Amino acid sequence: MAIVLTFRGILTLTGALHIGSGGGNAHTDATIVRDSRGNPYIPGSSMRGVFRTAVERIAVPVLELEVVRESMVLDRYFEEQHIDLQRSDEALTTFLSGHLNTMERLFGTTYWASPLSFPDMPLAPEIAALTEIRHGVGIDRDTGAASDQIKYDFEVLSRGQRFAFMMRCELDNYYEHQWKQLLAIGLRLLQQGELSLGGLAARGIGQVQLSNLEVFELNM
Repeated sequence: MAIVLTFRGILTLTGALHIGSGGGNAHTDATIVRDSRGNPYIPGSSMRGVFRTAVERIAVPVLELEVVRESMVLDRYFEEQHIDLQRSDEALTTFLSGHLNTMERLFGTTYWASPLSFPDMPLAPEIAALTEIRHGVGIDRDTGAASDQIKYDFEVLSRGQRFAFMMRCELDNYYEHQWKQLLAIGLRLLQQGELSLGGLAARGIGQVQLSNLEVFELNM
């Protein structure tokens, strides 16, 4: 019997945040990502990557779990097992479920859809988006000094902005206990403000903190 856990809360920027759109405009070289209405948001994919990395860093040594293997490593492993990955029948699903580790079954791989989802996080409706332009210089990798004539600027969301956080997980009965442990690790790190999102983290940008956490359980 499936159990779906939903986690909701408020994600507050405790520092400026830059998640780039991949382009610029007349005002800056690098704009932040916005939705179709022009409102800033935090892509769920950005949170997912940071969440997984942080959980993996702590859980692997503490809980003695295996890491999520790269696609090339999995390809080589399945090739050695003489498994045709182009098949989509029940036998392949059964094989994968028996040969993927706890972390891979939770966070997913190229061949296995993750039961954990992070929807995009919209700006809280009562908040007006506040942005600013910051400046930087390119760094010469050989000397470690600022490069000549390489100056740029980028847009950031100002500190204090709040976003609607949500995470959902459909628990597997066999892995329920371990998955709850892994989710708890990531959520606690977010509550303690120990995770950073977006780019330019080396410049002290991207700190966030989770508050007002609520947990909902739906027993199917």
